[in-house]
Amino acid sequence: MALLDALRALTALAPPPSLPDCDLAVLGDVLEAHGLAPMASYHLETTRLGSGVPESFRERLLSSYQGVVNDNVLKLVSLRNALKLAPDVPVVLLDAAAYVDWLYPHMAFRPVIDARVAVRAADGARFAKATGEVLTLLRTDHGGRTAVFGDGRVEITLQEGLWPGGPEDAPLFDRSVPHRAFGPAAARPSAEEAVLATVAEQALQGLWAPLVTYVDLRELLRLPLDQGHLRARARALNLARALHGATLLAAHFFPEVADAAAAARPELGLAERVAVERVVEGARDPARLRHLRGAEAAARTLVAP
Repeated sequence: MALLDALRALTALAPPPSLPDCDLAVLGDVLEAHGLAPMASYHLETTRLGSGVPESFRERLLSSYQGVVNDNVLKLVSLRNALKLAPDVPVVLLDAAAYVDWLYPHMAFRPVIDARVAVRAADGARFAKATGEVLTLLRTDHGGRTAVFGDGRVEITLQEGLWPGGPEDAPLFDRSVPHRAFGPAAARPSAEEAVLATVAEQALQGLWAPLVTYVDLRELLRLPLDQGHLRARARALNLARALHGATLLAAHFFPEVADAAAAARPELGLAERVAVERVVEGARDPARLRHLRGAEAAARTLVAP
């Protein structure tokens, strides 16, 4: 509990005045492994939370903060420039590329690991042609449903649906919200589709996903959500088990969203619920950075779409 209390303090958008006692060596390892070091560093350097924290610990995290700020700027500027070359191709920003400016008050709070966007299958070739002078097609995956482009510095991944390899998903595009800063045809997902995309990514890792993705989910659960639409879509996309488990974990990591998580959680049959809860139990400890061989694959088989 001491570690979780410290993680909650360091990942709050409005952190408390002091850091709960815990093993700082373990805390540093967990923050770095889960993509949370930049946000934690910002709080330690700019708020009362950092008072009394050893300088060596703050310096350890500060390098992550500086690196993520520079990396995020490079990736997002490159993505924006590429999308503006294809102004007539509708795209939906996904994952951190959509969340940085939407859910977080500072660019360093959410590392952009992958610059990912969704395009309709019919628009993939148009995107490639429009950006051909800048981007090179590096590879395709998932039977052509995912394509990775690069400019020698940054890679941009295009996919057709809510998750890599997923089928084209009409509601993702139909319910999207314009995001003109990235181009006249650029958009971000609706809150409900963003929840499903986040949960799908977590499910592809057997719910043993980086804790930063559960911070994403925490912030999405705070938004007004059409719960009926969300649960119905989860069932239609074979994501009901994943959404059930992910909301249990979000409530465990961040009790302040427990009610919102419960409202979004689909009901499962007894056998399904017991199986998913076993997966959740194995994913509850963020300090457990390694798992038994095959355990993640087994969890993924149960919850992945």
